[in-house]
Amino acid sequence: MSFGDISSTNWIMLAVGWIHAIAATAWVGGSIFFALVLRPVFAVHRELAKGLTDPIGNVYRELVDTSTIALIVSGLVLMFNRLTGDDTGPVYFIVLGVKLVMAAWMFYVVWHLRRTGWKPEPGKGVMKRLSWLLGYNAVMAFGVVIFLLAEVLRQLYEAAVAS
Repeated sequence: MSFGDISSTNWIMLAVGWIHAIAATAWVGGSIFFALVLRPVFAVHRELAKGLTDPIGNVYRELVDTSTIALIVSGLVLMFNRLTGDDTGPVYFIVLGVKLVMAAWMFYVVWHLRRTGWKPEPGKGVMKRLSWLLGYNAVMAFGVVIFLLAEVLRQLYEAAVAS
């Protein structure tokens, strides 16, 4: 079945790509909001943080869990769809590999932080840098870079299809 010039398979892939983009936007956007808006406000107004951090954290955790499932399922569908055609080359595979490694690290960081209940401690020097690399800030930073890599993959794919 087709709708105009677009086949039902293409409509399905459009929906899968949209789900993938919405899930990534929700997770990364939530991380940016948490890191750049909520944490600074709570640092200045500690009395606000006492009653709000747990409810906000619980809702955000549900968002991340739902987004993670949607990202993994839709990402696998998108990946296999692209890799089963002849429109990908070595550069595409390299960028995809980097994206997958970064996403796996991001998922691991979130899983590890939840499992250990790790809380960043204010510090200086090496500990502060290590906290940034391994903490929730890393999730935000990796997410932003993964967004960039997704766009690079899209451009590479479209260029290969056009040629």
